[in-house]
This record gives sequence, C-alpha cells and structure tokens, in this order.
Amino acid sequence: MGRTDNAKRNLIWGFIQKIVSVLIPFVSRTIMIYVLGMEYIGLNSLFASILSMLSFAELGIGSALVFSMYKPIADGDDDKVCALLAFYRRCYIVIGTIIVGCGLVILPFLDKFITGDVPSDTNIYVLFLIYLFNNAVGYFLFAYKQSILIASQRIDLVSKVNLIVSFFLNVLQIAALLIFRSYYAFIIILPVSTCVSNLWIAYVTKEHYPQYICKGMIGKEEIKVIAEKVGGLLCQKIGNIVLCNVDAIVISSFLGLRILGIYNGYFYVISTLMGFLYIIQQTLIPSVGNSIAKESKEKNYKDFSKFQYIYMWIVSWCSVCLLVLFQPFIGMWQGTENMLGIEIAVLMTWYFFVYKMGDMSYVYKEAIGLWWQGKYIPLISSMVNLVLNISLVQIIGLPGIIISTIISAICVNTPFGSRVLFKHYFNSNKLWLRFLRDVFIWFVKCLVCCGITWICVSPVGNGIIGMAIKAFACIIIPNLLLLAFNFKNAEFKEAFAFGMGIIKRKSKRRKSMSNMNQKCFTVSNIRTEIRGGGGVILPVISM
Repeated sequence: MGRTDNAKRNLIWGFIQKIVSVLIPFVSRTIMIYVLGMEYIGLNSLFASILSMLSFAELGIGSALVFSMYKPIADGDDDKVCALLAFYRRCYIVIGTIIVGCGLVILPFLDKFITGDVPSDTNIYVLFLIYLFNNAVGYFLFAYKQSILIASQRIDLVSKVNLIVSFFLNVLQIAALLIFRSYYAFIIILPVSTCVSNLWIAYVTKEHYPQYICKGMIGKEEIKVIAEKVGGLLCQKIGNIVLCNVDAIVISSFLGLRILGIYNGYFYVISTLMGFLYIIQQTLIPSVGNSIAKESKEKNYKDFSKFQYIYMWIVSWCSVCLLVLFQPFIGMWQGTENMLGIEIAVLMTWYFFVYKMGDMSYVYKEAIGLWWQGKYIPLISSMVNLVLNISLVQIIGLPGIIISTIISAICVNTPFGSRVLFKHYFNSNKLWLRFLRDVFIWFVKCLVCCGITWICVSPVGNGIIGMAIKAFACIIIPNLLLLAFNFKNAEFKEAFAFGMGIIKRKSKRRKSMSNMNQKCFTVSNIRTEIRGGGGVILPVISM
C-alpha cells in the first residue's frame, strides 16, 4: 500500500476516533459543570497541566526512536528494529520512574497553585496521586510498542483501539457522575482505561508485527545519533510543554479555579479544532518521512507548498467559524453566567490562527528529524510566554494570558521555527522569506473573511435557530471569499489537481473492484455439463 493510501487510511480513522473522543467527553464535561460545578473543571484543567509539565521527562525519546525506525523498517532490517525497541523499553521505564518521583516532590506544594477556595468535599492530594498514577503507568505497560505502528504508517490501528477505549471510558465516567455525583468516582476510571489501552495496543502490535520483539543492543554510534536527536528535542519538549500548559497554572494561581474553569471551556473548543488538525499532521509525518528518504528536495518542496496551501485554507476557515460561533455556542453550552467577554473570543480566534500557521513546517521538521538545529527556539518562545504571562495577567487580567501566547508565536515560533526547515533542508533563504510572506497574506485573507462574515451574520440572533443560520453562513461565505482570493493562484490549481487526483484514483479503484466482482465466479455461477461419451466434466462459467 502506497504513502497516499496509508495517509488516507490513517486520516479517516484518526478523524473517526477524534469525533468520538470529542463528542462523548463533551457530554461528560457538560454533566460535570451542572452536577459538580465549574470549580471541578478548573481543578481538572490544573492537574492536567501540572502533569503535562512533568512529561518533560520523556525528553522526546519517542519521536527520536520513531524517526530512527523509518529506515530499518523500510529496508526490512528487523534486527535493528528489535534492538531499537528494546532500547526504547528501557528508556520508558526510567522515564516513568522520574515522573513518579517528580510528582511526589510537587505533592506538598499543590495548594500554592490555587488562589481562592477548593471544593470542600475534595482532597486535592489524593486526586493528584490518582492523576499521577494514570500519567505514569503507561510508561511501564508497553507504551513503547506503539512506536512500531506509527513508524509502519499504521496509526489507524492505534486510532481504532483508542476509539473503543475512549468510548467506554467516557460512558463509565458519565454513569459515575450521574449515579455517585462524585469526582473521585469520575477520575478513578482513568488509570484503568490507560492500562487497558496500552495492553491492547501491545497485543495489536504483536498480531500485526510479530517479528518485532525486544532483543539485541544498538551500537554506540546509533545511541550517539539518538542522543543528538534527543538533545535537540529536550529544549523543544520543555518549550512546548511550558507554552501549552503554563497558562492554566498562571490562571489558577492568580485568578482562581472558577475563572480557569470558564476559560477552559473556550480552550476546549480551540483544542478540539487543534486536535482534528493534529490528526492531519500526524497522518502526514510518516508519509513525509518516507518521501524524504526516497524523493528529491525539489519534489518534497513542491509537496510542502501544496500541503501548506491546503492546510492554511482549512485554518482560515476554522478561524472564521470560531469568531462567529464562539459566544453563542459557549452561552448555550455553559450558560450565559459562564461566558467571558467578546474580547476573549476575538483573542482566542487570533490565538488559534497564529498557533497553527506554522504547523506544516513542524510536520516536515519532525519527519526529517531537524530537532537539534532548532533546539532553542521552543525554549525561548516558552520563556517569553511565561514572563509575559506573569506580567500581563497582573495588569490586564485574563486577556494578558492569551496575548502573551500570541506574541510568542508571532515573534519566535513561526519565523524562527520555519527557518530551521528552509536553512537545513531546502537550503534556501529566499524560499523561507516566501513562506513568511505567504503566511502574512493568509492572515490578511483570514482577517477579511472574518470581518465580512461577522458583518453578514451580525443581525442574526443567538438561539438555536440563529446559531444554525450562522453555522450555515460560515460554511458558505468564507469559502466563497477564499475561492475568489485564490482561484487564479498556481498553488490553488495544484491543490485542486491533487484533490481531483485522489477522487479519480478512488473512483478508478471502485470501478476496478466492481469489474473484478463481476468476473469472479462462485459455486452458484458454475454449471457442469457432460460432453461426449468420455464423461469429461467441463465448467461453464456464467459471466
């Protein structure tokens, strides 16, 4: 099966898993808001952020090992893959131990991260220990085996397992909330589901790739290469963790759990969209990695430009939908008493766009393995974000948290992160400047689409019918505007040809399968006749 087919299969199953993992937790979260209260949402967000910070111990080893597996899997070098897997297992046991140790060190200081009251029937230390166990147990239960499926472009198998486990996890959590009305009953199910998921993925990996087992040792040179990749990923990992999780910790520390819970509703919408786009990224990385190993730089740059064009169209459209639908959706979901001002909706939309505009360069850097070359960029970005966070939250409150992230993304992440790709792989400063110019042009296009769509729907109310009308307008208006802006561009023609090519290949495959089915015979299609006196039996096939 080719790269395009693998990517398409992974994409489909990734989206199916994401839809289920968004819809059911959405119901669970809604029930938690109305059964337990917004403070519990804030507490859940705070613990998740703290434990995500602890995952720095992973050091990016997973990404480095997956990258190291691409070539030996493509070359059929099973011994090397097995040795890498054994090394991966040893690393993950150490990582799990470090996470548990760091979590226990943080435990006595938990109350320092919370301003205001904590729900009276809750022991934050017991809850944190449950979260800590859930976060660490996977490292001891075959989490490393997932790397085989990812490197083999079988992310769809991981998606199927996660789909089923996520479904039952959330159903049980909803039942626990409704029956026991207890946060303890809600979270105790988490580590159970993590264990089931890891054991199941290990079983699936063994069934599909029985030749890959933990045995052998990798050489010193290979360890040196991995260490170099991890060294580059360490700063990237720390930077990304701080950038993604420090906001919740700062909000809880300065503004309290309730504000964090309300803000988290807005961020939940953003992260859901980001999650769907992340599926596209993860689906492309193995295929791009395969292409990097086999194709020329010219061919890969052409593909990069095409993917970037399609991706920015999607990001721009999503940004318009966010701006128009944010407030009416939050009001219907969390209640008008749990809404923030329109300025937060505008800032969150801007946050979404600037955070996603550099994603395609990340995909190619990840596939190529350019971690060392850009190792300090995420770290610098996260430090800028942290300093601005703490400074601005005390001056302008919650908007300062969002503005700080926007500034760090615009000034550090996108320009310097993309430069690593163009300097060390495409070897062209001119192409890098063209990339930045195109991103700016997309921002202007998105701004125009947002403004025109907002004006068109502003007379419409915010009820269910009003929101449906606005959603329909978001499907039509921004895409027509983007089409008007882009239909003469060469990139648009290439992207259109790419899409039509996929459709034609799919149609051709279906037609081919249909013809095969018509020509295939079954027992019911076969008649036998006795010809002549010799008793020869000849099959007569009905076509």
